Amino acid sequence: MIPVALAALIVFGPLVAILTTLFILVPLSLLAPLPSMVARASFDCPFSRKKVSVAFLTTPTSGAPTDVLSCSLYAAGGIRCKKDCMRLGETGWTPSPVLPRYSLIADGVSFRG
Repeated sequence: MIPVALAALIVFGPLVAILTTLFILVPLSLLAPLPSMVARASFDCPFSRKKVSVAFLTTPTSGAPTDVLSCSLYAAGGIRCKKDCMRLGETGWTPSPVLPRYSLIADGVSFRG
């Protein structure tokens, strides 16, 4: 009886794991909200006329920042301006710096740009 149970576990265990992934985990991941990300930038603020370092809150699908988390102009306290710099900024996706800009192929090197 024990060898039959072990054989059934070995045969059907991976099948149960694959079906669980396909029918439960994948739909749940598609329904989950997109994570918020922090984008940092340094620029000359056109409103205060000083060089500032700002941390923006953004999501992967938005083309502009959604909020200002911190600004070097207001290091001591919270943000006290109207956050007009959000209208000037653009956010986008860039590949990870871990990925190489090239890949090896059969006849040489192919640059991905």
